[in-house]
Amino acid sequence: MGQRLYIVTSHQDVSTIYKNTTTLTFDEFVRDMMLSFGASEEGVRKMWESPRKGGNVGSLHKVLAHAGEDYYRQQFHPGDRLDDLWTNIQDRLSASLQWNAITGKDVVSAQHDVKTISLMDLCQDALLSSATSAVFGDRLLQLAPNLLKAFIVFDDESWKLTYKLPPFLAKDMDKARQQIFAALQSYFALPRDERTGATWVVDILEAEMRRIGLEEHDIAALFGMPFWVINGNAYKLCFWYMAYIINDSNLLKAIRAEIDPAVSQGLVGLEGRLEDCPQLVAVYHEVLRCHTASASVRSVAAPTHLGEVILDAGAKVLLPYRQLHFDASVFGANVDDFDADRFLANPSLSKSPSFRPFGGGTTYCAGRHVARRELLAFAALMVHRYDITIAPFKSGEAQRVFPRCDVKKPSLGVLPPVAGDDMILNLRKRCVDV
Repeated sequence: MGQRLYIVTSHQDVSTIYKNTTTLTFDEFVRDMMLSFGASEEGVRKMWESPRKGGNVGSLHKVLAHAGEDYYRQQFHPGDRLDDLWTNIQDRLSASLQWNAITGKDVVSAQHDVKTISLMDLCQDALLSSATSAVFGDRLLQLAPNLLKAFIVFDDESWKLTYKLPPFLAKDMDKARQQIFAALQSYFALPRDERTGATWVVDILEAEMRRIGLEEHDIAALFGMPFWVINGNAYKLCFWYMAYIINDSNLLKAIRAEIDPAVSQGLVGLEGRLEDCPQLVAVYHEVLRCHTASASVRSVAAPTHLGEVILDAGAKVLLPYRQLHFDASVFGANVDDFDADRFLANPSLSKSPSFRPFGGGTTYCAGRHVARRELLAFAALMVHRYDITIAPFKSGEAQRVFPRCDVKKPSLGVLPPVAGDDMILNLRKRCVDV
C-alpha cells in the first residue's frame, strides 16, 4: 500500500503548519536520515530516550535529538558564539582568496599578472575548507585530506540518499558517504587534546552523546548530517551569486562602488558594514529566490485540520518552497527572470511569507546567518581584490553560455548548475591592501 502525501503550496497553509508542533512532526524524517547516515537502531533510540540527570542545561528536559536543535541555534544564531565562529571562518576565507592561495585545480592557466580560474572550483575549495576547519578544527582535514573531494561527490549524488535508492543504484554516493563516515569516526576516536579547535556545538554535542552511551560509530554517523548541512549549499549559492555579478558589468561596477569603502577598513566588523550595501544584499536575496529548491516534510501524528481539509493520521505533508518563490502576484510579472534590482526596489520582499529559502518553523535553518555572511564576504573580497572578467573563448572551444540551472535533478537545497557548466574567469590584482 502507498502512503498518502499532501503537497502544500499556499503560504498561508505553510505558516499554519509551522505553528503546529503537536500533530505535525519532523521527527520521523530525522530518524530516517540518522539511520541513512549509518547510525545504529540502538544509537537512534538513545537519541530519543527520556532525558536523564547529569546532562547539560537545556538537555535536562528534552531528548537529545531535540536538545541538539537548541545547541545548533545557540551556536549559529547571532551572539558571541556565532561571532567567534564567524571570525574564524572569515579569517580562513580571506586567506584562501589571496592571490598566492588561489592555486591547484582552481587555476586553469596562469601568467605573471593574470590567473584564469574555475569559479565553481574556487567556491568549493574556499568555502568548504574554511567552514569545515572552523567548525571541527584543523585536525579533521589533516586526518582525511581527501574528505572534501569525497563530500563534493556525495553532495552531487545525495538525492539518492533522501530517495532511499538501493545501493546498486547509488554506488558513488554510498562510497563517498562511507568515506565521510570513516573520516568522522577517526576524528572522534582521537583524544580531545589531539583535535583541538572545534567549535562549541561540536564539543557539547559530542559530550552529550557520550553521556547517553554512544560510541564513535554512532557519534560519527550522527555528525554526518550536520556536516552535510554546514557544507552542502553555500558553495553552490556562492557560484550563482558571483556568476550573476560578474556577468553584468554594470552590476559589478555598482557593487564595487558599494563594497570598496567597507572592505578597505579591514576584516573586523566587515559583516556589519556589508549589510549596509543594498545592492549586494539585494542580489543575494534574488539568488536565493531563483536557485533554492528547499523543501520540508512533516508526518501527521493525528487527524489535523488544515483549512477545509483534514489531514489523515499516518500521512506525509510536503512543503516545497520553490513554487512560492515564483508567485507573480508577490514577486512581479517578470518572476521567471533574474532581476538584480527586485529586492532593491522592494526590500520588504525578503520578509514576505512567500520567501522561504531557509524554510521556517521548527525547521528554520539555523545556519542561515553564517551562509549570508559567507556569501557577502566572498563576493566583497573578490570584487575588492581583483579585476574580474569572463575569460575569452579559445580557438576551437565550444561557445560558452551562462551556466544553466539543473532543475531536473532532485534537490532539497540550492540547485546546482548543469553538469559541466562553469564560469571561467580571468583575475588581475587590483592595488588594494585588504
